[in-house]
Amino acid sequence: MSSQVTLLLICMLFSRAMSLKCQQCIATSRTCEEITCVDQCLTMTTSVYTNGVKGADVNIKTCGVPEMCVRGSMNLGMMKIVNNAKCCKTDLCNTETLPALPQQAPNGRMCYTCDANGCSGKMSCEGDEDRCISASVQQGSNSISMKGCVSKSLCAGSASASVPGVGLTSVQCCEGNLCNGAESFTLSFLLMIIPLLSSILFY
Repeated sequence: MSSQVTLLLICMLFSRAMSLKCQQCIATSRTCEEITCVDQCLTMTTSVYTNGVKGADVNIKTCGVPEMCVRGSMNLGMMKIVNNAKCCKTDLCNTETLPALPQQAPNGRMCYTCDANGCSGKMSCEGDEDRCISASVQQGSNSISMKGCVSKSLCAGSASASVPGVGLTSVQCCEGNLCNGAESFTLSFLLMIIPLLSSILFY
């Protein structure tokens, strides 16, 4: 009898773990719906700055993966992305809309950045941007180099994504002033968000 009760409890717990309820609201949608997620819920607010001018904040609520549950910023010179995200593991725990993170003051670190003339420009990092980043993005037949400053939290996760029309190669984060001078690449989560946000904001 006790083994049957134990088995019943295990089945109940497993069933609950496989049916976490989360709220889903994707950027431009004005209404939210309830969805079933496997592991955790995510709420995220991302701010995008283009040439220093802030665009609209993007709020997303959906199923979460550890690589997306990060808070920090990445500044690539002409584009800066500031991300505030939180994951949770109880039913409908992602109803909160997180505030956009404020602009931060320079922190003394310097990294290389790219512009129309090449990748020898230098930029000041801000807030918790304690790493330099170097990346290459394939867009159509063109390969675009990107360099700048990034928070450690945004370098920690890794994942890959396939976005129509945009082929992402790799990203490398390094420590130390101006350490992103040499081209070298490893895959990181962060550059997934650039084409994703571009497609949302400019669709």
